[in-house]
Amino acid sequence: MSSTANSFRVQLRTAPLTERVRIEREGVPYLVVKGLIDDVFESSADFQVFVRIPKATFTKKMRDKALFGGTPGQSVVGLMELINKVEDMLAAETDNAEARNFDVQKWVGEWIQRPQPALGGLAPAELMDTPSGRASVMRVLGAIQSGAYQ
Repeated sequence: MSSTANSFRVQLRTAPLTERVRIEREGVPYLVVKGLIDDVFESSADFQVFVRIPKATFTKKMRDKALFGGTPGQSVVGLMELINKVEDMLAAETDNAEARNFDVQKWVGEWIQRPQPALGGLAPAELMDTPSGRASVMRVLGAIQSGAYQ
């Protein structure tokens, strides 16, 4: 993952509540978005669909090096949390050699596009723009970790 996106993800992982709220209110830096697109998505168009941002708005924010706030910013924060959760799941697999070389960003990028029966047949990407949707996606990951859902 790009160093900017990775640093942001680490910051989210360790941030106290007041810092997380500040990030969520102000928005996500465009360099973090650029790193996510490079590392997780096939294209910027896929990212635009994921965060539900019109192409013109996306282009302007990237050109102006602006923060991504509101629903798009929340979707990015949710995706970062998802990547952190998958990393945590792999870290718990200390005796699994495959877990050490697992490409988390690639797996998450593919997984969020696949319909999941536990999400009513919706792909996680279709739900990440709302708090309830993000919570449901995280619950599915928890179920995968526990072995209750494959």
